[in-house]
Amino acid sequence: MSVEHSILAVLSSRPCSGYDIKAEFEHKGASLYWGLSFGSIYPHLKKLEQKGLIQTVNEEQGGRHKKIYDLTGEGWIELQDWIKSLTPSRVIRDELMVKMTAWEAALPNERILFIDHLKQRKKETEEMLNYFIEWPNNAHSFISEFGDLAINYGQKILKAELEWIEETIEHINQPAQPPTQDPFGMYPKIKDRRDKALKEIRVKE
Repeated sequence: MSVEHSILAVLSSRPCSGYDIKAEFEHKGASLYWGLSFGSIYPHLKKLEQKGLIQTVNEEQGGRHKKIYDLTGEGWIELQDWIKSLTPSRVIRDELMVKMTAWEAALPNERILFIDHLKQRKKETEEMLNYFIEWPNNAHSFISEFGDLAINYGQKILKAELEWIEETIEHINQPAQPPTQDPFGMYPKIKDRRDKALKEIRVKE
């Protein structure tokens, strides 16, 4: 999913300023869907305008001109073609999951610290879930039938995450377990490599 197609999707609901589009990418529930990092929105808007996919309309608000973007006919066709195209498997970018792949190697004795990470994640997930629950009734957002189904998906994902967090905290509170699978005997080698490298640093100091 490109930033440009995501912008077209936002503009399909209503004409927006650059600020309005940026706000759509940054509201509390957006990270579950967009998962995009685009820096400034304006280079992407300029690119879409150069391609003839969006156009600008000056709107006056409070005596000031405000630049508003809307889809052109070509923009609607591009959006339709993108929606029709088969969607590839989603890409998940989750920093906590990446940390977990290295936690045993780098911080094997810091189980309580990992629980602190999980508790922070739980707090953030609960806040996002409350946002998703209130979203369809905020008297502000336009929510189509399909949008409501997407919000329902978000709620289920967040509820499942909270269940996983509770189960994981309960597991980590138990004594440490050996690797689930280690066909090449990596577990002791990891410890030896880590200890040797850290010892070399202490010697240099």
